[in-house]
Amino acid sequence: MPLEIHRCKEHDIPEFVRIQMGAFAGGGGMTKILMPNPTPPDYAEKLIEKNLKSMRKEKDVVYLKVIDTDILNGKMIAAAKWRINKKERTEEEVRKTLPVPGPDEEGKPAVQDFWNFLARVRWEYMGTKPFFFLHILVTDPEHYRRGAGAMLIRWGTEQADEARLPCFLEATQMGKPLYLREKFEPKHDEHWDLSKYGLQGTDTSTIMIRPASTLA
Repeated sequence: MPLEIHRCKEHDIPEFVRIQMGAFAGGGGMTKILMPNPTPPDYAEKLIEKNLKSMRKEKDVVYLKVIDTDILNGKMIAAAKWRINKKERTEEEVRKTLPVPGPDEEGKPAVQDFWNFLARVRWEYMGTKPFFFLHILVTDPEHYRRGAGAMLIRWGTEQADEARLPCFLEATQMGKPLYLREKFEPKHDEHWDLSKYGLQGTDTSTIMIRPASTLA
């Protein structure tokens, strides 16, 4: 099979961010609103620095990539960021990881509302408990439906099963069917009125949890 999964190294992060930005821009709904339009010249660089900081400083974080070995130099076609906490944490440790709107989010109500939502549900559903958390999962739009996303999910869920721990994620409407196939269960739907942010229609974010394995 030409697809292989590997851990990301620091030099992979710019390509990780390129795929992330492309996937978010084409995601529609709240995902698209969260991407600035037009994109500031330094936006990608800030995302790269943010992810590098996370990779270097946060010991519970694992960055992964799927490469296509049939493409010259093994092109990255999908990527993920897992947070793995196998032990109970303190409230202080958890609060440090929750998103908090800062100066860059001033005047951006969609981003502020979404970040506040993420902080609320992560605390409500995971809190200080041990969890595997699929923080980011993105696929290059040119390589959808090749199984790369499922590979990145199973990397974490197989380890979670061995550890007898649940997995948590926040799903877009586009990603939800894949997560359902991977045995994640919907726990909460957050409904968004996009007219509040200058667009038409609605969107839904779904909190999903894959229960801890009970197999002996």
